[in-house]
Amino acid sequence: MTTQFLVEPERIESELLKLWEKLAKEKMRACLFNLIVFNKLSARTDYIRDIVQKVSEKYPCRVLFISYDSESAHPYLKTAVSVVGNGNIACDYIDVGVSGPEMEKVPFLLLPHIIPDLPISLLWTEDPSVEHPLFQPLAKLATRIIFDSESADSLLAFAQKVLKLNQSGIDTADLNWARTEGWRDLIGSLFHSGEKLDQIQDVRITYNARKSESFCHLKVQSMYLIAWLASRLNWKFQKASKDLHFTFENQKAEIHATEWERLGSGTVISVDLTTQDGYLYNSARIPKQYHNVSIQISSKEKCELPYNYILGRTATGQSLVKEIITQGTSQHYLAMLKEILNMDRDKLC
Repeated sequence: MTTQFLVEPERIESELLKLWEKLAKEKMRACLFNLIVFNKLSARTDYIRDIVQKVSEKYPCRVLFISYDSESAHPYLKTAVSVVGNGNIACDYIDVGVSGPEMEKVPFLLLPHIIPDLPISLLWTEDPSVEHPLFQPLAKLATRIIFDSESADSLLAFAQKVLKLNQSGIDTADLNWARTEGWRDLIGSLFHSGEKLDQIQDVRITYNARKSESFCHLKVQSMYLIAWLASRLNWKFQKASKDLHFTFENQKAEIHATEWERLGSGTVISVDLTTQDGYLYNSARIPKQYHNVSIQISSKEKCELPYNYILGRTATGQSLVKEIITQGTSQHYLAMLKEILNMDRDKLC
């Protein structure tokens, strides 16, 4: 990112033109879509900025990054401009800092700077189940709203809110859902022919419980995988315990925690599936090769040779890229959220 220049709101476009005039021989201006980001200033802000910058470097877009300061004693509205890009292709980055009643001006400030005829993605990094005066105005501008369930204090309330938004026709996405894609693909590959898929009776998931400034609700991805399996296989939920053991009509699932230092917080480490005929499908990340999973299939009578499955490197911002380029709302995701309403009814997460 080039150096940011503080500018008056009415001079945003003229200052961007000046920046591009200076960079004309070095970079080409490009834009595939508009990306509006709303973020409440916190220890997580740097993480959000990092993933947004990584996305804009890979997929040039006009970024309109809103930082809301809820603790400032004095109302303010500040704007700054810069150029972000990798190599000779770059794009615009417009920063908006706001506090107090000045927040009401933000939608009107953004509107002239949205490039017409291009999609508008809204990355809402706060808990959507908590009312905020900017959510509806910004949601009306967007063609797609991307959430991160990591921000939600109640997974139950989060699921209820997103399902309600979808019923009103809003296209929604979730970064934590995208983070589980590799494991969903892996499980699908284990049962690619459909054999034994409906025979799964025990599920055991282990996740990385190492907390960080950016992640503290660490069980969500594991919950998503169990709820996804339950929704796909029509399991009938019965009860849950505080130690994250879930009982279905003919199946059981449990979530366990361990700590890996260099792996992302909340990331799934292993998935063990047991079938009714006694087969164990053990899939576990390989230490020091975190993006590789060792798969071992065994029973009491035989043990197959283990093999590796590549999950893909969890590059910073990759989950956001996935949810931006995907169109529509995943029906698997919606079915999973409905299952969460059952599994989390006792507010386990």
